[in-house]
Amino acid sequence: MQRFLRFMGIVVVGLATNHSFAQVGGQRIFEFLEISPTAQITALGRQQVALGDDSTRVQEVTQFLFNPALNQPELHQQISIHYTPYYADISQVSLGYSYHRKAVGTFGVALQYLNYGSLEGFDAAGLPIGNFSAQDFAVVINYIHEMRPFRLGGNLKWVNSQISGYTATGLLADISGVFRHPTQDLTIALVFSNFGILLQDELSPSIRELPTDVKIGVSVKPQFMPFRFHLTTYRLIRGYGYWEQDGNELGVGGQILRHLSFGSELLLSPNFQVRIGYNHLTRSALQLQQTAGGAGLTYGLMFRTSTFRVDFSRAVLHATGAYNQFSLSLDLNQLFFRNP
Repeated sequence: MQRFLRFMGIVVVGLATNHSFAQVGGQRIFEFLEISPTAQITALGRQQVALGDDSTRVQEVTQFLFNPALNQPELHQQISIHYTPYYADISQVSLGYSYHRKAVGTFGVALQYLNYGSLEGFDAAGLPIGNFSAQDFAVVINYIHEMRPFRLGGNLKWVNSQISGYTATGLLADISGVFRHPTQDLTIALVFSNFGILLQDELSPSIRELPTDVKIGVSVKPQFMPFRFHLTTYRLIRGYGYWEQDGNELGVGGQILRHLSFGSELLLSPNFQVRIGYNHLTRSALQLQQTAGGAGLTYGLMFRTSTFRVDFSRAVLHATGAYNQFSLSLDLNQLFFRNP
């Protein structure tokens, strides 16, 4: 049972990177970078790159892992920690910190870590040779430049994957821009992510493709409604092999939906929100013939005070599998550096 759960955990993590069953797996390296790093993004469909303007309150700092331009001066001295438990001791942790100095600008630093736990090894004859470990991690440095109402951002990433002593290392970059309407709650974002080079590859010398992507997102809150709506189109430079599981080719509508992620927030108060999202690629790839079982749906909530913020999300990937994500964000200015 433990071995089965571990296998299912690895499958779930792989599917969290949005692979379709219609594609041949294992075609790209460092795919863990496509997993949503924050509970807010997860709850809104796992792909949102345009988030509403909430600069006067505690935020999830590590949102800049998905869109570097989402960092901002108002996040000075804020820190976020995120934890995602998967099956059988597989887990993801990410943390981020933002710092602003008027003379030089706004910087961020983050760590993304995925641990697969202890795995059983076997030789070519099927005999056990002991346990081994596997993990992925990335160290990210962020910088933004504001030209209101525009903000430009960039991430520089040192990425490493290790399996049983074999290593792959890369140097990647993200570049993005965000437009925030000066009077309306409207955000538009453009992100170029995970472009770079492989420095070392002992894991898969025949696989050289990086998880590069282009994403365009929009977030809007109608003036007299307590809702904020999100839409992101993603994987704009990569296809999926557009075939249903029964071998029939997808129609145009199905192909378009596989590039879209939807999300909505119910703004009950400035300090309490309820979220829901939908990812059609997850649903179409992982639903059973008899039932979808909620595959593709995500939801969550947020609560905060003047000093901290707690986010929770749950993502349904399959009729038999879902995962939770927890985030804690702290405003160090209020906790330790408040003026008397």
